[in-house]
Amino acid sequence: MAGALALSGCALPGIFYTNVTGPFAYRSAAPGDVRAKPTDPIVRGKSCQRSIFFLVSWGDSGYGAAVQNAMKGQPKDEVLYDVKCDASGKVYLFGIYAEICTIVTGKAGNTQ
Repeated sequence: MAGALALSGCALPGIFYTNVTGPFAYRSAAPGDVRAKPTDPIVRGKSCQRSIFFLVSWGDSGYGAAVQNAMKGQPKDEVLYDVKCDASGKVYLFGIYAEICTIVTGKAGNTQ
């Protein structure tokens, strides 16, 4: 069940408590929108939501959180471009613990 939810981009449901944010849409810059250089670093960010027994769910697996994590340590005037996005889902022991993550990979470049 959680594998299908992860692939469809849905949030893990919690029967008693749910406080999750999932991925919806994100527009990234293309190499033509920034001053792309071969030396631009490749950065990676991950954001996750978790569930216990599918009863309680929490976390932020949205694109915004993943991009923010990818850009940690980069100068403030840099933007993420040429972005690729993946999703991963794990369920342990029939739902005792479940995790869905959004992973973004891209290059950090300067618009100036």
